Amino acid sequence: MQSKKKFNTLLPTLKKRCCFLKFIDFEPIVKYGSIFIILLSIFIQSSNIIQNKNLLLSIFSLFFNLFFLLIILQKLEMIKINFLNIYVESSLKFLIFIYILNSFLYLFINNSVYSYIYAPLNLFGAYFIFLLLKKDDIS
Repeated sequence: MQSKKKFNTLLPTLKKRCCFLKFIDFEPIVKYGSIFIILLSIFIQSSNIIQNKNLLLSIFSLFFNLFFLLIILQKLEMIKINFLNIYVESSLKFLIFIYILNSFLYLFINNSVYSYIYAPLNLFGAYFIFLLLKKDDIS
């Protein structure tokens, strides 16, 4: 019961007016949304490596995303790595910055896949990471 109260700040006024929102539990959305966005970026970089597109940049981005996956899993307390506790808050803030920067830069690319798929995914990623950063304990 206590974990549901932690996510009541997402839509406090709408929940009172709308009966559908009373049944939505935001805890799994925030937990697994941030993991899903990171795993999707890892999958995209893996496919770029397989297709031999921007090989060096894709490998760098893959390791970058794997590090942030570890940070997210540490924040969600799914893994316990003691030396990562120092870097969790600052790394999540940096990840939010990167996601927002990527989403705006993807809007100016002439490729519609980047503009209509990757840009919104990065905004959702920044939102989920922000919610993850805002909460002290999501378990």
